[in-house]
Amino acid sequence: MSAAATPSRLSVAIIVRDAEEALGETLESVRSIADEIVVVDTGSTDDSRKVAERAGAQVFVHPWQDDFSAARNLCLSHVQGQWLLWLDAGERLSKEDASQLRSFVSTSADNTKAYAMVIQVPPRAPQQASEQIARIRLVPNRPGIRFAGRVRESMTQSLVAEGMEIEGLPYRIARGPGEHDVHQKAAKARRNVRLADLEIKEQGPQPHLLNCLGDAFQTLNDLDRCTQFFRHAVQGAERGSVDMLEAYYGLLTSLDSDEKNREEQLQLAVQASEVFPLDAQLLCAMGGYLQALGCTDLAEKSYHTAFHYGQINAEVWHVAEVRDIAVICLSITLQLQSKLDLARQALEAAVAENEGSVRLRRHLIEVYIKCGLRDEALEQVSALPRDTPRREALRSAVRGACLGVQQNWIAARAYLKTAFTAGCQETFCLRWFVISLLSCGEVDEARAVLLQWRTLEPQSDEVAKYLASLDQQSSDQTQPDSQIVAPEDTTLERRQWRIDAPIESPKKVAPPTSTTAATNQVRGNSPGRS
Repeated sequence: MSAAATPSRLSVAIIVRDAEEALGETLESVRSIADEIVVVDTGSTDDSRKVAERAGAQVFVHPWQDDFSAARNLCLSHVQGQWLLWLDAGERLSKEDASQLRSFVSTSADNTKAYAMVIQVPPRAPQQASEQIARIRLVPNRPGIRFAGRVRESMTQSLVAEGMEIEGLPYRIARGPGEHDVHQKAAKARRNVRLADLEIKEQGPQPHLLNCLGDAFQTLNDLDRCTQFFRHAVQGAERGSVDMLEAYYGLLTSLDSDEKNREEQLQLAVQASEVFPLDAQLLCAMGGYLQALGCTDLAEKSYHTAFHYGQINAEVWHVAEVRDIAVICLSITLQLQSKLDLARQALEAAVAENEGSVRLRRHLIEVYIKCGLRDEALEQVSALPRDTPRREALRSAVRGACLGVQQNWIAARAYLKTAFTAGCQETFCLRWFVISLLSCGEVDEARAVLLQWRTLEPQSDEVAKYLASLDQQSSDQTQPDSQIVAPEDTTLERRQWRIDAPIESPKKVAPPTSTTAATNQVRGNSPGRS
């Protein structure tokens, strides 16, 4: 049945416990579109209830029973609107998406369907990508719709019983940086272990519960148990199911802490690709493992397939910009094989296809610099968003880096210092400034820049290798007949640093964990995650 002639009432439903600040942000984002807001508090000791009441919500108290479905179903019993939007504390809709969602509910929503929306988690660091998943969040208010499960609660079973279709909506639900708070994640992981154990005793070791335990123990850094549960989930899941794909993601990530596991990870990725042959994240992960094992040509093929043919299962947490990451990795593997023109062409084609990607443009700028194409690089700077900070400093950095490619170190140093002093923190600016300083013999200043660079990118192997090389140089200079030892992928001869490749290898630009980040960075963070 299509939507009624009169606008449908929209109810927003939330369950909450001790999340007053996050709840306030959520309520503010939907207050203008909700005909009613129903909040069920499961035992807050802070001011969550007061925050909800001040926002005009109806607040009900439900003592916590180690069961998320019980709390959600109680919330359902109090809803009066024809349509129900589920949110968790800390989730927000942009003004534009909220307005469009309200219009959709009023004019186009079909009460024979349930609707999934994309939930997006911000990146942990500026160099990383955001992560996202599609979850059913907008449903008609029908008595047959119920949640099931103590943890990772789901409406799917009742929707199937009601004969309802599921469609996707383009509106996004954004979560805040609190998703990455280590203390909150640990507390929720311990809670999820308890709830999953209770449900396994009642329902048996279902794959989604094994994945829940794998997630939780990964968050708690108990990698042995984490790996064990993901292996069991792979074995017990239905072939080709969402549970199996998630288990593979989790298992691959759980093995990532030790480089000795790369061959096993590659074998697992190959095994998973037999079931999910075009999964973009698996293909990118496989490329990372191949590259780590020195098989650059095969890594190139894996990244090529991921970019041109890769697919994403929206029901599993995934990197939002996985195709961008795939083509960037492809470009880097081509550069390593001295195929610089092909690397440039790949990025040019990707930018033409996705003109709004700042990530791609920034990598194309770096390739243009390596090719000595200053004007082309500056054109890409001009094409960056208008609100890009320190654009003139970025232009100075491009000019300086291009002079560095020509080994005109004094002029390069001047431009790069101007850019750096003006606040340019682009990786290529820092890299070429360090190289130009070292080439001019200014080791102490280079070290100071490296230390600041390390603050910006604490996980960068490139910075670590530069600093290690300088430390080795200082040590060697105290010994007779010493020789300067350069970092990996560089040569240092008469204070001239090789400029055809950065120190950082592509496996660190996009390691396996970058392409399976959803299985590592966003697990078990909120009650609604399933």
